[in-house]
Amino acid sequence: MREVQQISRRTWLARVAWGSFAVWSEINFGLGRRGWGVAIGDRDLASGVAHAQSLAPAQALRVNLGFVNAYVLIRGKEAAVVDTGTAGNGTKIADVVRTAGLSWDAVHHVILTHYHPDHMGSIGEVLAAAPKATAYAGAADIPQINSPRPLKAVADNDEVFGLRVIATPGHTPGHVCVFDPAGSLLILGDAMNNLDKLSGPNPQYTADMAQAHQSVKKLAKFKFERAVFGHGEPIDKSASQAIAKLAGTL
Repeated sequence: MREVQQISRRTWLARVAWGSFAVWSEINFGLGRRGWGVAIGDRDLASGVAHAQSLAPAQALRVNLGFVNAYVLIRGKEAAVVDTGTAGNGTKIADVVRTAGLSWDAVHHVILTHYHPDHMGSIGEVLAAAPKATAYAGAADIPQINSPRPLKAVADNDEVFGLRVIATPGHTPGHVCVFDPAGSLLILGDAMNNLDKLSGPNPQYTADMAQAHQSVKKLAKFKFERAVFGHGEPIDKSASQAIAKLAGTL
């Protein structure tokens, strides 16, 4: 599966959102704080989600690297890469960028969900090929990431490229997930897996399993239609319900 279908209940937004996004990206290029609350239903969170939903949904393209996945997100003529897989996969990521009719010059953001080598292994290749890109990761994980240029630390509720960062520590101390409210899509990295079945992170490689379970419960408070994973297949429908069901057993 190469393309993760975008999900939007507001197809009429697609036309008007391009203009809104162009203005937003010009004045807030890259990282911005929105003050979104963590608990669903908070006034700040509602305001932040409304802002994100004023953008066009990001087109999400899967980079299938065998046992691990990376993702390329497209809005208009700009792209973000979420995770870079193992070392030596820069060319495969470039191939997916090209399927959207773009080049490395369009890649302005690279978000790493965590520091494990199967998720950040090609960061050097990607940043060398994408000179305009800023790279981001959770602050606690940045010291473990060997990057050719400095990474910007992201924290809970930060926004990059219209994507909300959700801090999900446990698998690693600085693990983050990436949420596109406009596309009703959650990118989970290794906060959860969907291999033979939906589960939390692999205990063998998880720093703090109790904390990781708390992060799953945190994700269960969000509402989204689709979920994609670092390991395993996407959930195409009612993803948040499936995660909430699992969280109730932890």
